[in-house]
Amino acid sequence: MAAALVLAGAAAGVAFGRPRPALFAPDLSGPDRLVTNEYTHWNPGARDGRRSKDWDVTSGSLFVRDGVAWSGSPDRATPNAASSNGTGSSVFRMTTRRHDFGDVTVSLNLRNLGLTSSGRAAPSEIDGVHVFLRWQSPAELYVVSLNRRDDLVVIKKKRPGGTTNGGTYVTLGQTRYTVPYGAWQRFAVRIRTSGGDLVAISVRHGDREVLSAVDDGAEGPAILARGAVGLRGDNCDFEFKDFRVTHA
Repeated sequence: MAAALVLAGAAAGVAFGRPRPALFAPDLSGPDRLVTNEYTHWNPGARDGRRSKDWDVTSGSLFVRDGVAWSGSPDRATPNAASSNGTGSSVFRMTTRRHDFGDVTVSLNLRNLGLTSSGRAAPSEIDGVHVFLRWQSPAELYVVSLNRRDDLVVIKKKRPGGTTNGGTYVTLGQTRYTVPYGAWQRFAVRIRTSGGDLVAISVRHGDREVLSAVDDGAEGPAILARGAVGLRGDNCDFEFKDFRVTHA
């Protein structure tokens, strides 16, 4: 059965180790701009699309503003090539173009600027910002919720077959975490395969481990294949910077 462990205090302050070279670290330098958006994904032959070498946005829009990545103000628009008519980012889905990330740590600074109740989807307790790991398809991946409307950090697996966009979610672990809206938060999410077919996932906030879980395959096979990493936003206006993927 999937096991979860919540750590607190000094015992949780053990670091993952010394910094390692980045496998992936997108550049956010340069002027304010639209990086890419869902229009580009769904119109791959369009000359006016804004294609990113790093990111594939299947829903919403990704901008750079003041040197950090930004979802744009979340709305229910269907963005045009320039996202000048709206962002669509109330439902934000983005993965790396690379799909070769296995045992890795995804680290980032995240700032949650607030939630909306007037997006494409109705308000939900899961509204916030989430990290994708070992993304195979929209129906097969791990999801780590860093900020949620209900103030939980949650580790989930999504396996194929079901009514949620072709899949079914399994919760592997969760703990309380109060979202500090408007403040920068430092997270590091690590995923590793151990023992051949066990997948361990842990979440650090600053220098403290707040949650860990092990997928032992009891509720569907663990996801062992390499895949993409990415970000998801639901009814959330957010920024991020210092996004890095390193070996776990």
